[in-house]
Amino acid sequence: MAYLALYRRFRPNGFDGLIGQEHIVRTLANQINTGRIGHAYLFCGTRGTGKTSAAKIFAKAINCLSPKNGSPCGECEVCKALADPSNLDILEMDAASNNKVENVREIREKIQYPPVSGKYKVYIIDEVHMLTTEAFNALLKTLEEPPKHAVFILATTEVHKLPSTILSRCMRFDFRIIPVKEIANLIGKIYDEVGKEYDGDAITAIARAGNGSVRDALSIADICVSYRDSKLTYNDVLEVLGATDSTKITQMINKMVVSNTGGTLEDVEELCETGKSIGVLCKDIISRLREVVICKTCKNGKEILELPEDVYSSIKEIAEKADEHRLLRIIEIFTEAEGNLRYSLNPRVVLESACIKASEPQNDYNIDALLSRISKLEEQLKEGAVAIKTEVKSISEVKPVVKEKPKKIEEYPVFDDGYPDVPPEEPFEQGGFYGDVVAEKKVDKRPIGGDFIKNEPQKDEIKQVEKDNGENLKPSTDVGGMTAGKIWGRVVRQLRADKNIVLWVACQEMEARLSGRTLKIIANDDAGYQAVIKEANLLALSKTVKSIGDYDVEIVKNGEESVDEFTENVEKVKNTFSGITVKVED
Repeated sequence: MAYLALYRRFRPNGFDGLIGQEHIVRTLANQINTGRIGHAYLFCGTRGTGKTSAAKIFAKAINCLSPKNGSPCGECEVCKALADPSNLDILEMDAASNNKVENVREIREKIQYPPVSGKYKVYIIDEVHMLTTEAFNALLKTLEEPPKHAVFILATTEVHKLPSTILSRCMRFDFRIIPVKEIANLIGKIYDEVGKEYDGDAITAIARAGNGSVRDALSIADICVSYRDSKLTYNDVLEVLGATDSTKITQMINKMVVSNTGGTLEDVEELCETGKSIGVLCKDIISRLREVVICKTCKNGKEILELPEDVYSSIKEIAEKADEHRLLRIIEIFTEAEGNLRYSLNPRVVLESACIKASEPQNDYNIDALLSRISKLEEQLKEGAVAIKTEVKSISEVKPVVKEKPKKIEEYPVFDDGYPDVPPEEPFEQGGFYGDVVAEKKVDKRPIGGDFIKNEPQKDEIKQVEKDNGENLKPSTDVGGMTAGKIWGRVVRQLRADKNIVLWVACQEMEARLSGRTLKIIANDDAGYQAVIKEANLLALSKTVKSIGDYDVEIVKNGEESVDEFTENVEKVKNTFSGITVKVED
């Protein structure tokens, strides 16, 4: 007898052998036990999840004389008759090769004949989405009102291609992908039955390679049986799958994380020399990076991955070195590279470029790369690993900084015209030049200009400024010596920091000028002016300005300022020298 593939040899004959589809098995078994058999069923799901197997089991079970837990007994006369391939009570049709309207018409002609052995005549149409539009239309009436002895079971992997008129006439069952553990247990039982020795990690690798499909996994398991007569190991499965050496992949990712660009490219060279496809290599790198992320973020990562102990320990070591932002960015880089490989004429360059970008985050301006660098720097600062370099060789070279006492006005050098030289600028409250003068003139509170006039007799006119409270002595900038531009810049930045986006956008195109203790905000357009003068916005702007300095706020339109800057300066000079006679000599 010819060799029979494992997935055909071990196809389940009852619902108890259908793994991973308990929700479907329970529903179908209850229908059989209660006799509530429908006329049309739709089994949809990915390949290798048991759609055709479930259809065959269900077709036999509804005809069985004594079903056991919803499954056919396999011993009655009907079960034995249905086991014969020549039996016409269960008809299977491949819609991929019989997709025309003539094939559906043939079904409509033969469906009127009653079954020979059992109670129902079952039509199993596989890959039903391949039928043409005309064939679907020809099937509609028969599918909706078939004879009492007819049952339709439609199976498809692409349910979205079916017309809604077909979907509405069927009871739909969605088959899920099979978990890795259940596939591994099934492969273990099959290997035990065929007498094949194996490692637990080996069958887990086979089950994972099936991607949720039992048929795909059993096909790989069939190859592994013939690969080695001795005990099947984890590395044997990797060789059968054509996968890249997992140890080398792990080493390369470790070098990426520690920014060893040269070592990473050397590993790429070594892997390419083995003849591995660049696309497969990139896919294996992404798969291993996924395992690193799971190990980094999940507490039960070892149970989720189900990897050999030595492989998991090496992955865990990488996960402890890198943060989530760095790993996420590396995965994005290689995922993008995998997409670019499809259209590249030089795939190796694409892979090497991805490796360089992944191992050098300092040249990557992506937000995740920047966050990773910030996290690394914070960790180094926390551990004290970052030192600040200094040019001082010994403590004896450090000279103390002594703040000089502010000079009196008479201590400054005098020019030929009798005016003292301009003193260095210092804040008013910190004892600067103005502070000195005010301290000297506590009694009569005369303006500063009075001391600048040489040999000029005082007149009665200076009594007019005795009511001056010293406000004119203060500069028109903040205590810190800020100009109007600096104040406005801080105000705009503060609005953005407070997330007052509407007001921040409106203030982008505005300018500001200082007039004494008033900050005049000049709007260049009417829209910005109308936005700022709203009560809520104006209140928020005033609070922001007050947080910067003690200034009042005035909103004006461009070209409508009451007093320009030159006029303000003239007024300041007039106020300063008010009541003082100034003699101008040639």
